[in-house]
Amino acid sequence: MSLTLRRTAAFVVLLAGIALGFWVVFGSPHDWLGGMRLLKFALGTTSIGMITASTWLMFPDSPSGGDEDNTSAAPITGPLNAL
Repeated sequence: MSLTLRRTAAFVVLLAGIALGFWVVFGSPHDWLGGMRLLKFALGTTSIGMITASTWLMFPDSPSGGDEDNTSAAPITGPLNAL
């Protein structure tokens, strides 16, 4: 998948997740009682999942067209490695 298409899809998913989150917080679900509260919770969790998925689409693990095997990359060192 091309990077432009991924970022466009990520933007659409991000806007849909934000819109769903705003609807759950400010919209009709305030009147939902009983078992419908579980649906409200599921919709809120879904909106967070959509926003997270958009970041996965926006910033893929490896650059497109690059080396898929990251074994040549140097390991990250930190202050605890000196011990």
